[in-house]
Order: sequence, then structure tokens, then C-alpha cells
Amino acid sequence: MDANTLYKNVYTSDEQDHEEALSTTEVDESLMGDEKPLQHRRISKKQLCMEAFQSYRWILDTTLLLIIITLLLLLRHEWRQQKIPPASWQVGGDYTGAGPIFPTHTQTFTSSPLFAPLNTTQFLDPSTLTLWNTLMPPGTGLPTPDPTHTFFTTSMTHQLHCVYMMARIFSGVVLNTTEAIQEGLLPDDWHFHFMHCVDYMRQAVMCGADLAMEPHEPDDLEEGKLDAAWGARHVCKDYGVVTKYLGDQITDGARVVLAIDD
Repeated sequence: MDANTLYKNVYTSDEQDHEEALSTTEVDESLMGDEKPLQHRRISKKQLCMEAFQSYRWILDTTLLLIIITLLLLLRHEWRQQKIPPASWQVGGDYTGAGPIFPTHTQTFTSSPLFAPLNTTQFLDPSTLTLWNTLMPPGTGLPTPDPTHTFFTTSMTHQLHCVYMMARIFSGVVLNTTEAIQEGLLPDDWHFHFMHCVDYMRQAVMCGADLAMEPHEPDDLEEGKLDAAWGARHVCKDYGVVTKYLGDQITDGARVVLAIDD
């Protein structure tokens, strides 16, 4: 084999190895080129998710802030309920705040012998009971819908009942007719009834706490000082509005008002 042939074969072998190396490099580059778009796509999806989260994050923040504010308001309301009487409370109203705010006006207290006759016999007359019944709201004395279930009466009418029954029991004692049960003048438990009303009216007076000024003039008669300062002006609810409201409540079945002599 001549030298030219040998060199030619060597050159050809080297050239072939070079071409194979180039081919391998091209394949590797091709594979790397396929991986770059895939990695780029992954990064792009992640970036899109982050960008979307950042775009809508204000909604999440706002929602959480509203929830926190709502919870704080609820806690404040509960605290006020426990510590401070609500504005809807009014003296002489229900503790739940139910019912209207009644109009008020000034009322002068005057003596009325028809309601409290000095003649105790007259107090036991049916005409006196009829007069006292005019103070009660419409629907008073209607039978309870179902006496086996809880029903609600009204403190104001309970107080009127107590005042009337105290005067009636007193009249019976003065006339020595406390044993005339068959005539229906007094309840069987008149003694207990009287003392119950004393205690009940004590608390009713303290609850209402009427602070009206009652003047006593220097030239008042001796008995004038015992008349509870007739002529003093008091701030009172409009009684006509009150009785109408109670009458509507009775009609709706929300309240039951017992007869004044029950």
C-alpha cells in the first residue's frame, strides 16, 4: 500500500469521526432545544398564576377585612347589650324594646272622690267598679286562649288591679264584711292578696320613679300635706294611646288583660 493510499484512509477515518461528532452535537442541541420551550412554558404558567393571584388579591383582602369588621361590630353590640341599656328602652316599656315610643304630656294630679269615695260602703257599690273598669283597655277580661299555655299580662293593668283590690279589701275590713265570701266582695285569700299588692306596688313605684316636684305652700291646710300635693304636674304617657295599643295587643292575642277585680 502506498503512502498516498494510507494517508487517504486516515483522512477519511478522521473525517468520518468528525462528522459523527458533529451529528451527535446536533442531536444534543436538538434535544436541548426541545427542553427550553417546555421549561419556558412551565415558568410562564407559574407566572400567570401568580399574576392572577396578585390581580384578585384585593378581593380576598377586602373580604377578610369585612369579616373582621362584622365580627367586631357583633362583639361591640353584645358588649353594649350587657353593659349599656339600649336606646330603645323606655321607662315603663318592655325590656325587649318591643312596642312604640308613646307620646307624653304633662298631667296635673287632682283628687277624684268618685274613684276613691270616703264612704267605704260606696266603694263596694257596683257603680264604683264600673267606673274603675273605664280605666282598662278594650278587651279586658276576655278568657285566655289556652290556660294550659304561657300567656302574658301587663304590669300597668296589674297595678290598677292591685290599687282597686287594696281599696276594696280595706273597705271590707272597715265594714267588717271580710267573711262575706259568698257575696263575692273579697277574694278568699284577701289578706295574702292585700300584702302581695303592697309589695308589688312598692316595686312598681320604685321602677317608675316619678320625680315630679310637688309644692307645699306655707298656708296649706293641715290635711293638705296628706293629700300628696294635688295640683302638681307630672310627665305622663298619653293614656288614650296606651289603652288603644293594649286593646290592639289583646285583639292580636299578644297579651291577656284580666278583669280589674279578678
